[in-house]
Amino acid sequence: MTAELITWLHEQIDADEAAAAGQPPESWLPEGLTADNPLSALYAPARTIAMRRDMLAAWRGPDRVGHGDNDALRSDWTLRVLAATAYSDRPGYREEWAPNDE
Repeated sequence: MTAELITWLHEQIDADEAAAAGQPPESWLPEGLTADNPLSALYAPARTIAMRRDMLAAWRGPDRVGHGDNDALRSDWTLRVLAATAYSDRPGYREEWAPNDE
């Protein structure tokens, strides 16, 4: 994991937040789901943005990882998956950040 990925992810999340500002909630809902449906809360931009920020906040750098620290290894993998699944189509994404089996 590199500092560049963390910085890049923060930039992507900031861009998502800016794009969501002022948009009506219905614009984020899948077709057929209305704002009065309890499931609509799952698609709220504020919720997904907060979740992604929490993922970044939970990451611990290599200097804080102890031998056998599986939680830190999972957080590294989680950020790689976030980058690949949510943002790989955006400028600046690097294939080296793709999740791997290591």
